[in-house]
Amino acid sequence: MRRVALLKPWTLILLGGLVMPSHVQGFSLHGFVEVASGLRVVEDSTQPKDLVLGEGRVQLEVSQEWKAGPRLFLKTDFLGDVADEAVKVDLREGYVDYSPLPNLDLRVGRQIITWGTGDFLFINDVFPKDYISFFIGRQPQYLKLASDALKASLFVGAFSLDLVAIPFFTDDAVLTGRRLSFFDGLTSQIVGKDASVVLAKPPQTLANTEWAVRLFRQFGSYEVALYGFKGFFHSPLGVRDPGRHELFFPELAVYGGSVRGPALGGIANLELGYYDSLEDQARWNPFVENSSMKYLVGYERQAWSDFTLGLQYFVEQMLHFETFKASLPPGAPSRDEFRHLLTLRLTQLLRYQTVELSLFVFFSPSDQDYYLRPTVAYKITDQLTAVLGANLFGGAKESTPFGQLDANDNVYLRLTYGF
Repeated sequence: MRRVALLKPWTLILLGGLVMPSHVQGFSLHGFVEVASGLRVVEDSTQPKDLVLGEGRVQLEVSQEWKAGPRLFLKTDFLGDVADEAVKVDLREGYVDYSPLPNLDLRVGRQIITWGTGDFLFINDVFPKDYISFFIGRQPQYLKLASDALKASLFVGAFSLDLVAIPFFTDDAVLTGRRLSFFDGLTSQIVGKDASVVLAKPPQTLANTEWAVRLFRQFGSYEVALYGFKGFFHSPLGVRDPGRHELFFPELAVYGGSVRGPALGGIANLELGYYDSLEDQARWNPFVENSSMKYLVGYERQAWSDFTLGLQYFVEQMLHFETFKASLPPGAPSRDEFRHLLTLRLTQLLRYQTVELSLFVFFSPSDQDYYLRPTVAYKITDQLTAVLGANLFGGAKESTPFGQLDANDNVYLRLTYGF
C-alpha cells in the first residue's frame, strides 16, 4: 500500500522534529489526544457489530520555519482502532513550502487542498474525501483526504493563480460494506460486511497525472474564482465487470466558477461546475457516470448574538438524460434528471461560548431522503472538549444516497484534549 510505504521516511523526519527543543526559532508543536466511540442505534442484519467508531487517537502537528528559507509541516495521526482491531499510523499532511520568487509560492508533498464555496457540499473541490469518517462521527476535518501533489501559486497584480499537479491518485473513502451497509445497484439490495467490491484504480503513470487550476481575484468585497480539472472521478462511478463487482474510476474533466461576498446582511455564495465524463462520450454506456451540471447557491448570517444560520440549495442535472434512461438494463434502479438538495445549518453558542449546539440537515425533495447531524459540544477547560452527536439517515427509497443508510443511524461521543 503506497501510503504505508511512504510513512517510514516521513515518520523518521517527524520523530527527528520532535526531539528539537521547543525554544528553537521557528519550531512549533501542537496536537491533540482523543478517545471516541460510536454505536449503531438501529438493527442492521448485514453488520455483525453495532460499534461503528471506537478509537484512541494522538495527532501531532509539527512545523519548522527557517528565516528566508523553506518551511516544513507535518501532521501525523497515531491511531488505535478498536472497530478494525488495528493500530495505524496516518500521515495526514507532510509538505515543504518554499518561495523561490517574491510572487511565487511552491508546496511539495502530501497536502489537503480545499477549493470552492460550499459547506459540506462540493462542486469545484474535486479533491478526495473520506465519507466513512463523516458518517460515523469523526471530527469534520477527517472528511478531507490529502493528495500527494505539487502546488504552485503565482501572484500577478490583483490575480492569484494556483496550479496543482497530482501524480499519485488518491480515491475517496466510500461505502463498501465495511462498518456501514449500502445499496448495491448491481444486485438491487442492501449489502454489508459480506459485500464483494473490487476497486480498479488508475495505474500510477505519468500520463495519469491529475491537473487542477484555479484563477482567483478579489473585486472589492467579492471573491471570484474560475476552476479547471483534468483527471478522474475519485469515487468509483464506473462498472468494469458486473459479475465480479469490479468498479473503476472514469476519466473526468471539470470546468467551473464561483463568487462569494456580502448580501442581505450576510454572506452569499454562488458556484457552478460542468462535469465532463470523458469515458461516456458515446452516451450509451449505463455503466459509466453521465456528464452533469452542478449548481449551488448559499447564504449565511448571524441572526442574533452567538446564533448563526446557514442555508444552501444544490442542484445536480444529469446531461443526456433520455439516452441514459434508454440504456438502463431491465430492473436497474433509475435516477431523476435533476437532483435537488437543501441544507440547513443552525449554530447557537451558550454559557460564554463554552457550549455549542449545532444542527446540520441535508434534505432532498427529489430523492425524498434526509441526513441529520445534531451535535452538542462542551468546552470543559481551555484544552478539554466533549462532543456528543448523532448521524441519522432516512428516505422513501433504499436506492437513494441517504435512504440507503437508513440502518446506519448512530450516536457518538468524543473527548479531545488539545495542546
